[in-house]
Amino acid sequence: MNQENIRVVKGQEVLNLLEEPAFIERLTNLFEESIGTTVFQNPVFIKSWYQTKVSEYLPLVAIDQDGFRLNAAVFLAVKKESNGKIKSHHAKIVGVGEYDAEYQTWLVKEGDDERFLTKAFSLILKDYPNSKLIFRFVPSYNSLSWIYRNSKWKKVSVIQEYHRPLLQMSHPKFKDVMKKRHLKAKYNRFRRAGKMDFEEIIEVNRFIEVYDEVMDLYDFRQGALFNKIPSQSNELRRPLFVSLFKQNILHVSVLKLDDVITSCIIGMKSKFWMHLSGLITYSPFYSKHSPGLVHLFILSKYLEEQGFEYFDLSPGGDGYKERMASNADEVYELTISQDPLFKAKIDIRKKFHAFLLSRGVRSMDFNLKVKRSKHLIKLKVKEFKNSIVPKKVKQLEESKVPIEMVTNNIKHLLMYDDYLGTSRWDFLSNAFKKVEAGEKFISWADDSKLLFCIWFHENVDNSVDNKTVLVINEDYYNHPVVAAHKEELLKTATAILNSLNG
Repeated sequence: MNQENIRVVKGQEVLNLLEEPAFIERLTNLFEESIGTTVFQNPVFIKSWYQTKVSEYLPLVAIDQDGFRLNAAVFLAVKKESNGKIKSHHAKIVGVGEYDAEYQTWLVKEGDDERFLTKAFSLILKDYPNSKLIFRFVPSYNSLSWIYRNSKWKKVSVIQEYHRPLLQMSHPKFKDVMKKRHLKAKYNRFRRAGKMDFEEIIEVNRFIEVYDEVMDLYDFRQGALFNKIPSQSNELRRPLFVSLFKQNILHVSVLKLDDVITSCIIGMKSKFWMHLSGLITYSPFYSKHSPGLVHLFILSKYLEEQGFEYFDLSPGGDGYKERMASNADEVYELTISQDPLFKAKIDIRKKFHAFLLSRGVRSMDFNLKVKRSKHLIKLKVKEFKNSIVPKKVKQLEESKVPIEMVTNNIKHLLMYDDYLGTSRWDFLSNAFKKVEAGEKFISWADDSKLLFCIWFHENVDNSVDNKTVLVINEDYYNHPVVAAHKEELLKTATAILNSLNG
């Protein structure tokens, strides 16, 4: 083996390679022989991700191939600009999968990292000067030890350590976790609430059906907490998940109460590992029953029965993960760049994150506070502009307003239009809190936006033998385009509520 055999392959040539049965066979053998790899380096995952994301990323691979023998490979992707073009300077180069892959590393036999990677990274950075090369997260410290020994690459590299909570089935504390009182109490309370059913999804049409349903729940929570709607910002995730499901990469399960999905967990699996890295979400209508935590509790036992050795709860510092863990280890974010300014920024970020952690503050929480502050400033600016030059809204004609109201349709809330008034982030945040508190809603929407929403709650009527009745709240929302129909909308909503009260 020598460095002359190492070459860089890009774009369509990479996709062509992955269509060759002989290359896939050699790549599979290398994957199985390599140290510190995960399901995200499995050729099945790599091929599916490249094919699905080719409109957003340029496939980029460095391989060491000697005749018919494949000695090493590192699979990367160059993020495309919004116009579809690639920057040769200051490009963002990521490990295959980027945020769809929890772990990113290389395929290389033990002890050969330095020889292969120093040449591979040199070739890549020659083609993409001053670019940033990011691996999120490298699962094994041994894969990075060569950097500390190599002064040249140590100068251009930043390695940041992250805590990873695990449920290891053979660990002495695993059984202790499964016996924790608060977990058992939540499990028993959930079971008493109705007919409980845990379902592993094994048929693709059922998976598609479940995915489309739970994405509304996921979007709702992400929109409320982070002002993100994943189904809109990552539209290619659905076809990627369908592809991975068909190839037995995903482990999907739902927890139901009275045949209603209350929680869904989508993980990535290999022979002995289950990674909590696909999707975890729950219905806020059932928050008081802690469906997400109960689901994790049940799933952990189920995975043990299926023969898994590790349930990777994934980095992030979430409290519920730490409480569920039997033990933990560390994973590492690696950033490489020859741009001294960018390298300095990453170094400063690393030290700042360490400072926050020493004060008991998660970097994610701090960043969210900063994002929220910026959001509030933009909102004030927007309100000021609207006060100077009010926006005119054309009313819908009465003949074009067939009012069709429904109850508790989360998809309607996600269609909130913040063209005027409260921001989408604030609207979804308030709505999520209301649902978790037990409130429900009646809504009406057209094909593109929420037109009307009114909230109601349960109340005990002391005058009628303490009968529980539904009462409309004073707060409601109607889109400016239907402002002229406010009285009719309130009258229709009241009629619906009266019918629900019987």
